[in-house]
Amino acid sequence: MFDLEKEVANAHLNVTETETQARAIETRINRIDGAGGLLPPRAYGKPVNTAAIAAGLTLRSLIAREDPQLASYLGIASDVAIREEEEREAKRLRAQALGMKTEKLRAQNEAAALRRERAFGAGVSPLTGRRLGS
Repeated sequence: MFDLEKEVANAHLNVTETETQARAIETRINRIDGAGGLLPPRAYGKPVNTAAIAAGLTLRSLIAREDPQLASYLGIASDVAIREEEEREAKRLRAQALGMKTEKLRAQNEAAALRRERAFGAGVSPLTGRRLGS
């Protein structure tokens, strides 16, 4: 049997939930600098228009760069965030390799300095291997 009160209550609940979700998404997008003014207009109770967001290159790029998780949720993800993460990781690895190379050279320099010091202490030229003063 048809119960109008129950149908109206369910419809109201659905609209309210959709509006709450849309506002949460819009709030998250508004946190991105420059993205708030680019949001497409939306009627009350309607979901966020992801097709309109995807059609706007600037808004889509801002969301993809600044909030890759939201971009994935909205279905507008790009590989920009992935490439930037890979670049950061490569930079970190280069810095680590440079640090290791620097440490290796420091150890070699210390060893060479120690050999020179011992050679002078023993009265031997570190360059020729001959006794000094002979």
